[in-house]
Amino acid sequence: MTERHTHDGAVKTGLLVLVVGPSGVGKDTLLDAARERLKGAAHICFPRRCITRPAGSVGEVHIPVRAEDFGQMARQGAFLLSWKAHDLCYGIPRHVQDDVAEGKTVIVNVSRSVIDDARSLIGHDQVRILSIRASREVLRKRLESRGREDALDIERRLARASAYQVDGNNIVHVDNDADLETGIARFIAAIEIDQAIANRA
Repeated sequence: MTERHTHDGAVKTGLLVLVVGPSGVGKDTLLDAARERLKGAAHICFPRRCITRPAGSVGEVHIPVRAEDFGQMARQGAFLLSWKAHDLCYGIPRHVQDDVAEGKTVIVNVSRSVIDDARSLIGHDQVRILSIRASREVLRKRLESRGREDALDIERRLARASAYQVDGNNIVHVDNDADLETGIARFIAAIEIDQAIANRA
């Protein structure tokens, strides 16, 4: 594997950072802020996800893929990771694996269902999980304010959030129930900490 050397000559290998958390916890907001503030760091990248949702839809900027094309693309190996949620298909482009192999830190928003796949493909020591958390009250307010779910959907999402947990090594929990600046600072710190520290988290 290609290794990247830091300014002091130390060897640093690539890292795949998987951002997970329940609906309404603020993953997209944190990712957008981190993408902007870290854009000068050449070794850090935030690839866009492929989603079976039209361009210009509410939500993250993504690579739109027609639903009828997604399955064929997956079979042809276009995605490193893929999953289905809320009647949409999501894919992380295959080139992410090459980026990590070249020594880059790659941050992607994923479903927790693909964490084990990522660990198998990339290697346990080169995958870090950022588990974003917030209180039930904060989650409810955020879900209500974004206006994408009705009351029943909100209750279902809150129930799933209460049972939400991730298992395994290299998990860093990021609390995002304070003000926005605090959440962003915690998120970026979790990206930048040394992997040896993350291993003990």
